[in-house]
Amino acid sequence: MKYKAISFINLFGLTVGLTSCLLILTYIINELSYDKYNKNAENIYRVERTFLNAQTKAINLELGAVAPPAGPLLVNDFKEIKAMTRVLPSGPTPFKYQEKLFDEQNPFFIDENFFTFFDVSVTKGNPEKALKDPFSVMLSEETAKKYCGDDEPLNKVIRMNSQYDLKVIGVYKSLPNNAHLHPEMMISFNTLKDSTIYGEKNLQTNWGNNSFYTYILLPDNYDAKHLEAQMPAFQNRNIPMDGDGTIKPSDYSQLNLRKFTDIHLYSHKDDEIEENGDIKRVWIFSAIALFILIIACINYMNLSTARSILRAKEIGVRKVVGARKPELIAQFLSESVLVSWMAMLLAMFFTWLLLPALNKVSGQHLSIDLLLQWKVIVVALIVPFVVGILSGIYPAIFLSSFQPVKVLKGLMKVGGANISFRQALVIVQFAVSIILIIA
Repeated sequence: MKYKAISFINLFGLTVGLTSCLLILTYIINELSYDKYNKNAENIYRVERTFLNAQTKAINLELGAVAPPAGPLLVNDFKEIKAMTRVLPSGPTPFKYQEKLFDEQNPFFIDENFFTFFDVSVTKGNPEKALKDPFSVMLSEETAKKYCGDDEPLNKVIRMNSQYDLKVIGVYKSLPNNAHLHPEMMISFNTLKDSTIYGEKNLQTNWGNNSFYTYILLPDNYDAKHLEAQMPAFQNRNIPMDGDGTIKPSDYSQLNLRKFTDIHLYSHKDDEIEENGDIKRVWIFSAIALFILIIACINYMNLSTARSILRAKEIGVRKVVGARKPELIAQFLSESVLVSWMAMLLAMFFTWLLLPALNKVSGQHLSIDLLLQWKVIVVALIVPFVVGILSGIYPAIFLSSFQPVKVLKGLMKVGGANISFRQALVIVQFAVSIILIIA
């Protein structure tokens, strides 16, 4: 309270640093949480296909989707697969309800068992039967509101492509932001069996259209590599050979399994459903957060040692009346921890305040709720102690080393090695800042 300006600068510096770290932390937690909300997430895999040059084995095309026969044949050939579902984005499609016209950018044809793989909150209709009947459709709550307003959407008829009537048989809450796909309209996959849309024969035999995102559910603790090793034989067994039969399907094509929770950060195929994130970004932003925290801690050290001459007499008097060095170190460390705690509380407030603006600029959907998980709260409780001790340890040792006789006689001088060390800290601080600005 006595040195308000210096105390404010110290508090302000740590608050800015911690706020930046918390904002980055919300982004990192959000990126790492993709698809983990699904109860079977750890046992789900996406089947992916890569096309190769048959002679050189160079990769020509990497797809996150496969041909429509792959899913049913995998279930038929491998008894360890507990369930399978397919998703087909249909692209921009015109729809009509009564006199209203809509251009849906990406409705999905959804196979049965979809709700086994994705935890979806169905508010109207029966999820176990909803996607079985052809020419039936489920709408998200927002889409149902857009089409039907306040009217009951169930059993209403929506016309697709000016040709096909779809009956609304369910309404559901939109998938959370941390899902790798967001269907706002689910059309029964069995609708594709109609010969004028796709045809049942094509679904069973067409290996050329690799647009069907296929997911399989494996048993607990099952090694997916074991199944993946059998994929070449599976292809040779089920995919017709071209030409004279000298080139096997496994020579020009590979089937791989991608862990469900790895899709968002690790999959960068030529045809992802939505734009994915990148684990490299997570590491880069983690490093940025660490650098910012280092700058804030160095700032605190420099300011605390710079004002050391102002506290020299206080330290001298304390030592004269019996204070020992460990007690003085504990005092200064407790001060820095207290400042860190105040900075953390302010940082939480500013993070909550700034998240909407950050979301608007970045296109993210970050929420303060991401920081209210118990694991994060435990870390947040520990951080002020760590930051306080790291930023306060040097000033504490430096200040507690003052000799009371010299201090009280006014002979105290701060010089030599101490100034050199502070200058080194300033150089590091500026260097890190310049690196961040250039990057």
